[in-house]
Amino acid sequence: MAIQYARQPIIIMGMARSGTTLISDLLHRLGLFIGHRRIQVDQEATYFYSVNWMLLKRVHGYWDNPAPMRYFLKNCTAVDLTIRCMEADIVSYRVISYLGLRHYLKYRSLQRFDKPWGWKDALNVYTLPLWLKLFPEAKIVYIVRNGVDVASSLVTRQRKIISGRNARNQKKSRKMSLRRNLERFGFKGAIRCLSLEGSFSLWEEYVSQAEETLARIENAKRVIKYEEFLDDPKTHLLDLLRFCELEVSSDGIIDEVAKRVDTNRSNAFLSDPALMLFYNQVKDSDWMIHYGYCR
Repeated sequence: MAIQYARQPIIIMGMARSGTTLISDLLHRLGLFIGHRRIQVDQEATYFYSVNWMLLKRVHGYWDNPAPMRYFLKNCTAVDLTIRCMEADIVSYRVISYLGLRHYLKYRSLQRFDKPWGWKDALNVYTLPLWLKLFPEAKIVYIVRNGVDVASSLVTRQRKIISGRNARNQKKSRKMSLRRNLERFGFKGAIRCLSLEGSFSLWEEYVSQAEETLARIENAKRVIKYEEFLDDPKTHLLDLLRFCELEVSSDGIIDEVAKRVDTNRSNAFLSDPALMLFYNQVKDSDWMIHYGYCR
């Protein structure tokens, strides 16, 4: 039986590099509480981020290899055992990392927290069925972006990791053990995302899982295409304000927040010949057609 909460959360999800960080940050600026302690680069609440990672690792999955979660979610016994642990943890003192000391002293638990709240994480795509066991009336904000731009962004990020490790490699001590050398200087990251093909196939996995889950639930939801959001951020923000039940003191605040959006990020692949070539190879994939990304 689900625990009663003063407010149900807003769960923000979408494949990494799809604009979830941007939209979460904008909603935070407009009054949505997304966590006292957050990973500032990605705006992910450390509490929910750590739980999601723990759930994935327990089934021997990783963010670039989420397939084990699909098998896990089909096993009712395994899911029920996990839900009990999650339920016990979220009503414990450990939620202080999400609420912060001031809110924790005032409310003493997340159950009594009466402000619009939620969290963002790409892994919500796979863990959402678990969270909905705890928050059955949660609202969902799902952001999707052109798979080619997502793939390009993932490859760029992973190649930066290699570049950084190569630079440090020049100072490698030959006296270290292989294990220590690998940990400090060897490659560590999403090897799948070093290629456009691998990154795009991962995007397909995430959007497939997201659509499969959303089709099964009756929760209130918003599906936002990143490119459409960039074309008219204010209109989308106004809709999200109503959806999240946020109140702002003036229309000028919304204008100021909307100005933070870089509209040039829409369909970035169009200005890169190599990415256009890749786009022509994948544009007829099922999910590119489904989202209208096939020109």
